[in-house]
Amino acid sequence: MASGPELVSLYWETCWNGRQVDRLGEVFHDPYTHGKTVFSPALMAGIIEETVQEFPDFRVQVNETRVLDEAVITRSKFIGTHGGVVFGLSPTGRTVELPTLDVFFFREGKVWLYWHLTDHLPILTGIGAEVRVGDQIAVWD
Repeated sequence: MASGPELVSLYWETCWNGRQVDRLGEVFHDPYTHGKTVFSPALMAGIIEETVQEFPDFRVQVNETRVLDEAVITRSKFIGTHGGVVFGLSPTGRTVELPTLDVFFFREGKVWLYWHLTDHLPILTGIGAEVRVGDQIAVWD
């Protein structure tokens, strides 16, 4: 049986970067909990496929992996070129990068609980969208 870090690597490198969504069942229980929502490997496959439609060269760069008891934590960067409609906005050809933090909780050799945290503002500002709060424009540095 693969270890937690091996399964997390499979998730990022094979399922996301390699686009082999058929292997998600090796990583996740069916069902599992994604945040507070009951999810399935098939629903995650849909997210990956939608993301790749929006950012055809999308890739995950894992910067750090830590193991804490039955959990694996990754600090990563999502990188991709805006090549499809996202948030209703037409493709711009601009590259975006956004930081993520993911926590995978394991039980019986697979993920049973998954927390994903990312800031979507870099997507909007990265593709040139103006994000306003009242009459102020949000800026991401």
